[in-house]
Amino acid sequence: MLLTFRELGGRMDMADTAGGAHSVLRFDSTEMAPEEGFRLWRDQFSPIFDVSIPDGGAVGSFCGALETYHLGSVLLGRCTSVTQTFRRDRRVLARSGLDHYLVQLQNRGGSRGTMGAREVAVGTGDVCILDLAQSVHTVDHDVDCMTLCLPRDMLAPLVTEPDGLHGLVLSGGSPVGAMLAGHIRSLFRVVDSLSAREARTVARGTAAFIAGCLGPTVDALDLVRPEVQASRMSAIKRYIDAHLGNPRFGAADIMQAFGVSRPTLYRMFEPMGGVAAYILQRRLSHGLADLMSSQHHRVADIAHRRGFSSEAAFSRAFRNTFGMAPRDARTSGQRVNTPATGIADTFKRWFHELAVP
Repeated sequence: MLLTFRELGGRMDMADTAGGAHSVLRFDSTEMAPEEGFRLWRDQFSPIFDVSIPDGGAVGSFCGALETYHLGSVLLGRCTSVTQTFRRDRRVLARSGLDHYLVQLQNRGGSRGTMGAREVAVGTGDVCILDLAQSVHTVDHDVDCMTLCLPRDMLAPLVTEPDGLHGLVLSGGSPVGAMLAGHIRSLFRVVDSLSAREARTVARGTAAFIAGCLGPTVDALDLVRPEVQASRMSAIKRYIDAHLGNPRFGAADIMQAFGVSRPTLYRMFEPMGGVAAYILQRRLSHGLADLMSSQHHRVADIAHRRGFSSEAAFSRAFRNTFGMAPRDARTSGQRVNTPATGIADTFKRWFHELAVP
């Protein structure tokens, strides 16, 4: 599972492309001791995944190369390396504070495991979608992947069911899979020659192109509800987000506002664990974002703002979901957002800088 880049020449560096159009980060373990190379590699990926070698003894033969381009609103990268395990569990979700999609082309090798509740098997030439708001546990072998990273707000409005994208696999042998794979490869061929303005234009077009490729696939997998129901679901979700500050808000308010019966409402939210579970998840997600974005607001104030009856109730639900206390998550977020002191810190910061064009 990954994100980023291509083989270079045995070093870590940061550079601007010709003309200063966009920045590039590069890492290559070739000239490092394998153990040191893997330590730095693992640090590079720490905002996104916990990385390990399935056979611990194989660390002694580790090699890996990364390259990533910052195009303003998207990151474009390539990764080549040995077999590894990539895990994104509730602790990584809490410490990273990322809310992005990865669109990943498997140039070589393969990936197998779980993404959310979905079992996935990705082969050479396939394209897989990862939602960084959800869990991941995969083993990737003979790794060579190209990846686009997009903020959620850039792609989600363009698709009918943004929460259902996680773990979707577009076969390289299908027309849409082949088109999307070709688009990602073509970006790599021209990225060094793109001006800053061209990069912004390409980023907007890329988001629309990805959405166009995903539409038929989502339909074929029966993840998209009929158009009217999908529109109503989107409206209900917006309504929920607008009323999270009310601690008494619940299913009855939604039923009254939208004229739906309790059984219908429960069926609509069954794939998300139920209405109450979805409301709690949204409260916690907003609370996590509050913790990451500001160190000035008290945890008790955040709990009240997000509709919890007390700081203790917020802390208990937060720990049950993310495996850490709110204050620990805030500390992790401050570490991620500290000024960059090296290539690894810069890479972490880039994720938080992505802007919707």
